[in-house]
Amino acid sequence: MSEVSTTFTQDEIIPEPGEGQRWVVVHARPRCEKKVQAAALRQGYVVYLPLHRRTHRYGARVRTFDNPLFPGYVFCLTDQDGVRWLSQNRYTANRLEVVDQQQLVHQLRQLQAALQSGLLTEAMPYLEAGRRVRVQAGPLRGLEGLIVRIKGQTRIVLNVDMIRESVSVEVDSALLAPL
Repeated sequence: MSEVSTTFTQDEIIPEPGEGQRWVVVHARPRCEKKVQAAALRQGYVVYLPLHRRTHRYGARVRTFDNPLFPGYVFCLTDQDGVRWLSQNRYTANRLEVVDQQQLVHQLRQLQAALQSGLLTEAMPYLEAGRRVRVQAGPLRGLEGLIVRIKGQTRIVLNVDMIRESVSVEVDSALLAPL
């Protein structure tokens, strides 16, 4: 079991895997992310569950919730016994192997920094260049095209197949959803 702190404060960073340890991604059963987190912490494993705070109004009442940023996913740093335990507990639907441990640690640290900044953070669909998308809102709602990145800007390419011509339109990536 790990001797690294299992909770992360603003000054702490996501730890690198030690000898015999590795990060795994647990795909939790629906609405069981916090249960996986609590159970893994009881076992002594390092767990990172990125949360974002949401406030809901119910008439005059205001409630604040900390919801998983990525519903269904929990990140755990564990040893081989922990991997087995995570695969077999009742809150886990599946376990995803992490091929590049350094890249995952780097990306989790970036995510942690963004969440700790206090700025508005929202999960978005994974949008890569060349993927087909549909515009969900705004004046271009309903249009479908391919994503391209030009000088750091997100654009969708609209094709006119009959004349073999295309047009690219700049669009806010928050308005896009993959097809």
